[in-house]
Amino acid sequence: MQLSPVGMPLNALDTPALLLDLDRFEHNIQTMADHFHRRGVAWRPHAKAFKCPAIAHALRRAGAIGVTVAKVSEAEVMATSGIDNILIAHLVVGPSKAARLAALQRQADVKATVDHPDHLAPLAQAARAAGVAIGLLVDVDLGMQRTGVASPEAAAALARQVAETPGLRFEGLMGYEGHTLFIPDKAEKRQAIQEAIGRLLRARDAVEAAGLPCRIISAGGSGSYQFTADIPGLTEIQAGGGIFACMYYTRLCGVEGHQAAIGLLATVVSRPAPDRAILDAGRKAISDYRNEPVLKDYPNSRIVGLSAEHAKIAVAPDDDLRIGQKVEIIPGYSDFTFVLHDRVLAHRRGLVEAVWPLWGRGMLQ
Repeated sequence: MQLSPVGMPLNALDTPALLLDLDRFEHNIQTMADHFHRRGVAWRPHAKAFKCPAIAHALRRAGAIGVTVAKVSEAEVMATSGIDNILIAHLVVGPSKAARLAALQRQADVKATVDHPDHLAPLAQAARAAGVAIGLLVDVDLGMQRTGVASPEAAAALARQVAETPGLRFEGLMGYEGHTLFIPDKAEKRQAIQEAIGRLLRARDAVEAAGLPCRIISAGGSGSYQFTADIPGLTEIQAGGGIFACMYYTRLCGVEGHQAAIGLLATVVSRPAPDRAILDAGRKAISDYRNEPVLKDYPNSRIVGLSAEHAKIAVAPDDDLRIGQKVEIIPGYSDFTFVLHDRVLAHRRGLVEAVWPLWGRGMLQ
């Protein structure tokens, strides 16, 4: 039986272990909350980034209006924990999911998105059967070519159908400028984001010209929020993963002012050569999506290979990595790392302060 790690120093923990530096985490939360507050836009962080009700409640205490999720099952986890304002930023398709979404309305205000008339009848039928109304946002394609209606006219037509369908309630519009995240030049990125959000605002204008008020205009992510939140007309931003500041956001997306808060503690288990070390953590414990993970305290040594259970380190000449030594790794992408773990160990100044279960892990339906 594993003892509770609360109160333990980090170097006494068994590995691999997912870590969250609370001082850095709180800095990032405040950085984002202040950014949105100064611009008069609400914050609805995306919980797919962390899968953890305890983190969601920490964000609510910092001023977030609720959370965004990707799946009905994630919404169920968050609603059960007491989060009462939820947006499913995905298309809810199928009678089972529709019935679950309708049932959730008795726990919380849980909205979803649609981008086609065929989405409406199953949702409306489930809502009427449950005696509730389901709030819907029309998803607008902002240039990412993933989901969303293609034109302002299509947005207005679908919004009208939602508003006229018993059991459904039209709430507004949503879009995501995800195709702009990796533009390295700041001026070019800002321009691309303005063009993308312009599509959303033109859709809003068409919908409101048709006599339908848009209470919610939702967009943004952590990789774009520092530009997106500057654009008037948006009511909320969905940025979530920036609270962790993994390599994906800081190196690829150019997010500034954040501190790396998430880490994976691993142990050196082998030194097969002077220039090589092996850790006890591989792709089952940490993500290298789009970015190699980084050794936090050994910037000159590099992770050059990940297998299922091992990491291969190219050791710099001056770095002394010994068998049994603990090292911390900053993940390539926090979203893909959290889904590999059942819990995160929240620590402050070298001691574990809390253990937060990741109840949303595996919630994919």
